[in-house]
Amino acid sequence: MKSIILFAAALALASCAHHRDVRPSESGKHTVIFQTDKKDQGYNNAKSQADHFCEKQNKIAYIKKEESRYTGRMNQDDYESRKTAAKVAQGVGSGVFAFGGKKESDLGGIAALGGSIANEAIGKGYTYTMQFTCK
Repeated sequence: MKSIILFAAALALASCAHHRDVRPSESGKHTVIFQTDKKDQGYNNAKSQADHFCEKQNKIAYIKKEESRYTGRMNQDDYESRKTAAKVAQGVGSGVFAFGGKKESDLGGIAALGGSIANEAIGKGYTYTMQFTCK
């Protein structure tokens, strides 16, 4: 019985995951808002969520306004530099891990892991917002 309840709860939560960042509004002007790594990231994710939200009502999403702004805790230039360094460490480390010998492979794995940890520690510095209506 417990497993059936857990399965039903997981299914209910998963069914909402397609538009988890949508903030519905009684006025009909809905908003999608979430954090991203880069300023130019976000449109595809937001549009997909808006489309899914409106499709549930047999309507089409029309975008009214979108904005991406830096909301991170550190200076924006420092954020960009650190994100780039973390991504480079991940990429180079992964390459060395995959194609190096035993010693190189170990060092590459450590570098890739360090880059991943740094990337997560830096966090997502941009807030992406999209306003839309369903018609």
